[in-house]
Amino acid sequence: MTTSTPIAPEDSFGLWYRFSAPLVISLLSVIGPAQLEDHQDPRRQAEADYIRRANLHRARQGKGPLRKNPFHFGRSIDPLVVALVAGPLALVVLLAWAVASKF
Repeated sequence: MTTSTPIAPEDSFGLWYRFSAPLVISLLSVIGPAQLEDHQDPRRQAEADYIRRANLHRARQGKGPLRKNPFHFGRSIDPLVVALVAGPLALVVLLAWAVASKF
């Protein structure tokens, strides 16, 4: 069951927001400020806003709220480590491709 009540701009969960918000959250985790308190950390604020909007969207559709598992540093891959490993690896692959394409 969906409702047709008008949606405030700060509560919209449109296609553009669904694409841009995870991108912004990912960029903030790589190039954002150091980890701050929850009320000061822009990445945590962006995550909370995304979950809030997703839950409002699901409530409008008559579905239950999303449950987000708490973030634990020991259980996930650090984005900085991924960037430090993937960057040089990509350069090696590009170099090998450039050398192989000359023959």
